[in-house]
Amino acid sequence: MSKKPRMFFVGGFLGAGKTTAIQALAKIFAQQGLKAAAITNDQATGLVDTLFLANAGVPAEEVAGSCFCCNFTGLAGAIQHSISTAAPDVILAEPVGSCTDIVATVIRPMRALMKDKVDVLAYSVLVEPERWVEMAEPGAPWSMKYLFDKQLQEADFIVITKLDTLTKERAQELLQEVARQNPGSQVVGISSLQGEGLENWRNLVQSTPPGEHWLKDIDYRKYAEAEAEMGWLNGMATLTFPAPVEGKDISASLVAGFAKAIDKRHGKIGHMKLLAVGSTGSAKAGLTHVGEKPEIEGTFIAPVSQLQVTINMRATLSPGDLAAIVYEVITQAKETHKAEADISALNTFRPGEPRPTHRYAA
Repeated sequence: MSKKPRMFFVGGFLGAGKTTAIQALAKIFAQQGLKAAAITNDQATGLVDTLFLANAGVPAEEVAGSCFCCNFTGLAGAIQHSISTAAPDVILAEPVGSCTDIVATVIRPMRALMKDKVDVLAYSVLVEPERWVEMAEPGAPWSMKYLFDKQLQEADFIVITKLDTLTKERAQELLQEVARQNPGSQVVGISSLQGEGLENWRNLVQSTPPGEHWLKDIDYRKYAEAEAEMGWLNGMATLTFPAPVEGKDISASLVAGFAKAIDKRHGKIGHMKLLAVGSTGSAKAGLTHVGEKPEIEGTFIAPVSQLQVTINMRATLSPGDLAAIVYEVITQAKETHKAEADISALNTFRPGEPRPTHRYAA
């Protein structure tokens, strides 16, 4: 590997499993004696993913307040800080899940303007199996589908995640289906939790020259409207219990409660995740569809009496609705467990119109 770190961009729609994949890739690099760092991205501070990666031992920077494309200077600064403090061999970068046009506004400018700092690898876009099915259904929100489709169009690699949730037959069928519909991209499958396909994906990305899949027909007005269809919420709360509780169980219960409340208001989930931290460990819980079992990562060694909870919620509801949902579900948990509850931060908004710093599309 060259002395310059390699930039390994891991894109994909909300809830695709990007952060879990980044953690799994970092472990693989470490096994080969290579150090991996990460850069996460969000429209506001208080990102679950950054805390989760840092807790997992992956040096993590966060570009908050706008997407990579609209804050290229912030991304460049985060890269430089990562290089100077962590000295990584590879930097795994995760764009905001609702963003597209990454190749023209981030990757191509970086290859031109930062070629003395980093080597930029081929671009991967992750796809969750259930999201693929949802986007093919007549009832899929137009906004989600527009962003989802544009993300796929610019991918060098389309990576189907969560293969452990599928039968072997369904996994093979899905890989073939995605490949047929996206002939310009290579399609691979992985299970980050089980380690399946990660080595193959990593090797392909490192050995395949980047393509030139920049979007030639993106409508930025429609792009802005699509992003603004979703409300965003980042929040923090503290729950203190009269007797020790199982942190994983509380985490799963909260996420399921948020999802149920979104469904009750006829909203669609972009993603729903939280990180609960207690004195004996931590757990990340998330889901992307109402009715599914929350995915839990991390461990609590023993029951805890207090949880610090960071909440990230993206859904096709108003920011006010999302705030009401957090108060509603936290209040329910407080009453159920006779706990004390304090919501210390609550940031709700709709993303503003994307205005890229650069756009290399010629």
